[in-house]
Amino acid sequence: MSSDLDKATTRNFLDGLRFFLTTFDDQRDAAREDDAIALTESREHHATSIVFGDLVPRLQRYSFVVLLAVILQARIAVFCKTLRLDHGLSYSVDDMEGDFIARLRTFLKEVVELQLPAELWRWMEDLLLLSRCISDAAGNLDMMGPAERRRLHNVVQRRPGLALEPDDLLFSRGPLLPRQAETVLVIHNEFCLDAVTAAQGLFGYLYQHPAPGGS
Repeated sequence: MSSDLDKATTRNFLDGLRFFLTTFDDQRDAAREDDAIALTESREHHATSIVFGDLVPRLQRYSFVVLLAVILQARIAVFCKTLRLDHGLSYSVDDMEGDFIARLRTFLKEVVELQLPAELWRWMEDLLLLSRCISDAAGNLDMMGPAERRRLHNVVQRRPGLALEPDDLLFSRGPLLPRQAETVLVIHNEFCLDAVTAAQGLFGYLYQHPAPGGS
């Protein structure tokens, strides 16, 4: 159904993300230890602890989720394009209406005659919601609309490795400054690893599906 090159490219992207995730913490811990040895003033120790203990992991995992969502959508687009070209399908995923999930759902069901397991759909929906929360609101719950906040609460309750916690620090161009606490999305490695596994399962399912029966 899909070329070996397409499959290998997708696999390499996802394997690379997993490698990035599992090696980053080791590098961060080493850098934190080196800085702790070099710093002598308590204020500098405090700032370094905050940066490496809170902000850097948060930004790294935010970046991971957004990048995984981008790769997921890009590789699914390649998969759908390959299907259309290889099997002479009358419609493409771009001919469908709605957002990415709605177009993909219609294309797979009506054109390809493929039903994805419900849990794979939920993983895609959850991942894209988290990505929007990060890219549109910087992970800040207070900057999201009521409907998105409700959906985010549901995802956090459903997925291990996610939390909503007060954020009482502001990282600006200058020093770390206190501010009124806001609620932010916190992502742990557990969720990131589960998300990569889910993405690998999704593409494994798509690549193993038999060719569509007609155009």
